[in-house]
Amino acid sequence: MMANKKKKITISIIALLMILVVSVYFYLPKMLADQVYPLKYEDLIKKYATKYGVDPAWVAAEIFVESRFDPNAESGTGPRGLGQMARSTFKTMLDVVGRPANSNIYDPEVAIDTTTAHLRDLMVWSKGNRQLATAAYNLGTGGAAPFKGTDGASNFGYVKKVDHAITVYQTNYASELGYNSSQIQLQEVNLQDKQAEVRGYFWVQLFQNIFHI
Repeated sequence: MMANKKKKITISIIALLMILVVSVYFYLPKMLADQVYPLKYEDLIKKYATKYGVDPAWVAAEIFVESRFDPNAESGTGPRGLGQMARSTFKTMLDVVGRPANSNIYDPEVAIDTTTAHLRDLMVWSKGNRQLATAAYNLGTGGAAPFKGTDGASNFGYVKKVDHAITVYQTNYASELGYNSSQIQLQEVNLQDKQAEVRGYFWVQLFQNIFHI
């Protein structure tokens, strides 16, 4: 009798632990999504994504990967601002978008305007290949040129990181980024199909944040 009672208690504990683990796995990503994959300046992102015909989730993903939405972010190698744009590229893009040469790269609107326009130009350069354009954003067009005509860009670590973030932003922030608006319905997003991917990316990013990987 005593052995049976202990066995039942053990099974009950194991069942409760399994329920707890499953609950944490499925619900923690929803609870902490804005901490692990934050979103800021969504109105500006929608504004310039619409203007330049760029997927707003791509813009958000680039900003997340480059600066985690810190407008004052700086790199030791020179890039600055939300999009971590090099001085020479920023100067060129100011001319492209028609802003004064003395515009402040730390101004979120200026940064998002120039970053989104740059992504648009890279899409033109890559002939519509977003993964190649993403690689070029990181490496420059010269550095990404060897990927042309191959699937190398899709296997590039930076591109994978941005692709994962795009999936998260399309799925978790569809409304904030305007996917429900006919004006910027840039691509179909099947939220149900993406949920499992998003949970996986969430846990990877969470552990990277905790252990600074």
